[in-house]
Amino acid sequence: MEKIRIIQIGSGGFGQSWLEVAMKYEQVELVAVVDMMEENLKQAKQITGLPGEMLLSTIDEALGEIEADAVLIVTPPQTHKELAIKAIQQGFHVMMEKPLAHTLEEAKELLDFKQNHHKQLMVSQNYRWNRPIQTVKQLLDAGEIGKVEWMNYSFQRASHFGGWRDRYDHILLEDMSIHHFDLMRYLLNKNPIEVYAQSYRPSWSWFQGNPNAHVSIAFEDDVHVNYAGSWVTKGKETPWNGEFRLVGEKGAIELIEDKVTLYDSTNKARNVPLVDLPYDDRTLSLDHFVQSIIYGNQAATSIEDNIKSYELTCAAIESAVTHKVVKLPLSLVQN
Repeated sequence: MEKIRIIQIGSGGFGQSWLEVAMKYEQVELVAVVDMMEENLKQAKQITGLPGEMLLSTIDEALGEIEADAVLIVTPPQTHKELAIKAIQQGFHVMMEKPLAHTLEEAKELLDFKQNHHKQLMVSQNYRWNRPIQTVKQLLDAGEIGKVEWMNYSFQRASHFGGWRDRYDHILLEDMSIHHFDLMRYLLNKNPIEVYAQSYRPSWSWFQGNPNAHVSIAFEDDVHVNYAGSWVTKGKETPWNGEFRLVGEKGAIELIEDKVTLYDSTNKARNVPLVDLPYDDRTLSLDHFVQSIIYGNQAATSIEDNIKSYELTCAAIESAVTHKVVKLPLSLVQN
């Protein structure tokens, strides 16, 4: 089996866990790591065992000197567009951590650039590929609750990160909610058409910006979602997937504590065993990327699809700032 050779850009805290994912996945060969901080490269060496000449401080060195097929970008969002364009220009496929870009304008510029190049550009929306979400998706696809008409969604955690996340104006919406917005699109198989959001900062928050939000979203075919999220909650926390109820004409599906319950038309509840998957969620995300390279098909979370999830994030932030309902698609992106 021929492996896809990957250069990883970024080996800070989260990047180090990606190094472990790449090292364990049998269809990938990690051939180089790039990071501007020497301490991060030292950590990368301990994790990967790569020789010094494969641990580089600039992307230009890596793209110019290392033989590889693809680049994995695990850096702050404001660097994504420039790094992705450089890599694609040099003939590499690209997978990056979410969010797609720092602004919608940057995301659109990157999409326009990618249209003229025959390389894969995918965003890792790994929450799609975990067992609870895949179990819910299979129930929906099988028509177990019929046409879904609304969804209530809650995410409640108290998360201390430090670094650049602490300085974002709307940190929950900008950095976390895109996972949940992407899951809404994926599970409902619909795109949003209207959003109204409120973003705010509790008095005890350790974030400079707003770590809480309430968002009302109208999707195609008159489907409605109420979303409430917090990164500074008190009391019981939800899992990272959040918790939700999907209500349809024939019943409902609940995801609570990552356990799936199906309610039939008589409101009788049945616990649903989680589906088995060959890998964990991030490895499955990497697997989708690798298979898209091997077979030349568009990945499920390609930039062409993911920009719609990112657009919903941007629309929610715009609504929170302007206190107005925002219509989608926004002028920069046509679905």
